Amino acid sequence: MKAIGLFGGSFDPAHLGHLRAAVEVFEALALDELRFIPAAASRHKPPPRAPGAIRKRWLELATRTLPGFTVDDRELRRGGFSFTSETLSEIRREEPGATLYWVLGSDAFAGLDLWHEAESLGRLAHWVVLARPGFPSPERLSPPRWSTGAIRRDPRDLARGGTGGILALQVTPIGISASAVRTRIASGGRIDYLVPEAIRHELLDGSYYGADAKTAPD
Repeated sequence: MKAIGLFGGSFDPAHLGHLRAAVEVFEALALDELRFIPAAASRHKPPPRAPGAIRKRWLELATRTLPGFTVDDRELRRGGFSFTSETLSEIRREEPGATLYWVLGSDAFAGLDLWHEAESLGRLAHWVVLARPGFPSPERLSPPRWSTGAIRRDPRDLARGGTGGILALQVTPIGISASAVRTRIASGGRIDYLVPEAIRHELLDGSYYGADAKTAPD
């Protein structure tokens, strides 16, 4: 049975924290594939600063040497606000026999009940929650209303072929955020070892992250 990880987000820009977490999720869940899914826009965040096509290309450059990693641009092609329930429903129809794992940070998980069609999310995938520096650990958060079980800590507790499980997965803590990268670029700081080398020079050209990026939230 195919196991697919789905890592959504703005990726504005992609950084090494994203990639290291994705590698550890891939290993812990013994995935066959991990897809990065850049969002077009979110109801809960300001619009991304870099265009969708550029963010997609940065992800493709950043992951080209990582076997099993792909970039899925369906939310960019769909346009408008990106709704995880729609994305998961599409992938579920395309991959009816696969086990789907949606990967998100503990900050996003805390607001899961506010997501579009939140009541459907537990029927569509398992949920893998990663701790983020500066935010409560996943174990300290209340599960969403649709959850019928405890938050798990062992990947083996998420049944292959099932949905609705919640896993708090410990990954190497890396204190990098997209907003911090944007701020460093805006102030003329160096971003060596914060972002993939394959995209570092393009990020520094200043076209997308100008001086006003200092105040942009993540």
